Amino acid sequence: MTIAAAFVLSWFLVGVWIKALRNLGLGKQVRTDGPRSHLAKAGTPSMAGVPMALAALAVVLLSGRVPAALAGVALAFLLIGLLDDLSPRLWNRPLRAREKLVLQFLAGFAFALYGLPNPGYLPHPALDTLFVVLVVVGAANAMNFTDGVDGLAASVGAILLLPFVGDPLAAAAIGALLGFLWHNAPPARVFMGDAGSEALGALIAAYWLAGGGGWYLALAAAVPIAELLSVVAQVLYFRATGGQRILKMAPLHHHLELSGWSEAKIVFRFAALTAVLVALAVALWRGL
Repeated sequence: MTIAAAFVLSWFLVGVWIKALRNLGLGKQVRTDGPRSHLAKAGTPSMAGVPMALAALAVVLLSGRVPAALAGVALAFLLIGLLDDLSPRLWNRPLRAREKLVLQFLAGFAFALYGLPNPGYLPHPALDTLFVVLVVVGAANAMNFTDGVDGLAASVGAILLLPFVGDPLAAAAIGALLGFLWHNAPPARVFMGDAGSEALGALIAAYWLAGGGGWYLALAAAVPIAELLSVVAQVLYFRATGGQRILKMAPLHHHLELSGWSEAKIVFRFAALTAVLVALAVALWRGL
């Protein structure tokens, strides 16, 4: 019932969001150095993470069981992502990477210190805290890089939340993602934006960490991690070689697009791979 209610509410709110942004003439600017096929997406409404979050939170509040720490870290990263989405209009320039990282680390430390103290992943408390922060910040950015093909981040994210579907917030988040996917299915009528992808990544990391499966998240989330590492490797190699590239384009999904894969093929295969990896990670984690 939670998934169904969040799905319907998200489907409705995201639809309203699309119409509102179109009426205001607000659409996403598509990077000119990306795949040429993506230029047609210029002007597509974005920041759908906002109505998705509203749908999920409304349903969870009605259930009366709100995991405050998990909801708090997701909301913090949603606000940071929203600031990033809006910064070109607020200050006529995008939020710098180091500026966003400072905010993300502050939010991560707040979650580690107050939302998940002494999780027990490493023997020393300081290292334990740092581990939680790095996982949360890394997951937020990994999902942000994964969000570049219609339906990819939402599909992968929903699968990564499935092991926690018994919790109201996780169930509501899955329902909200499915409602968003109705509009985000290729060709997408709306994008989730940094607000949605970063909040989703932080929420996924928080659930796996709080449940004791932080180490196994590296296996379950191999697809977003590969997307993140592909960008890091591309940038480092480009700088070290004076302009040469490992991939045709980063993140990884753009390399596959330029290699002949359609967006739909990337989404289906990455989602299927994530489903298998999540099942394997949960089996190893819980000794099934």
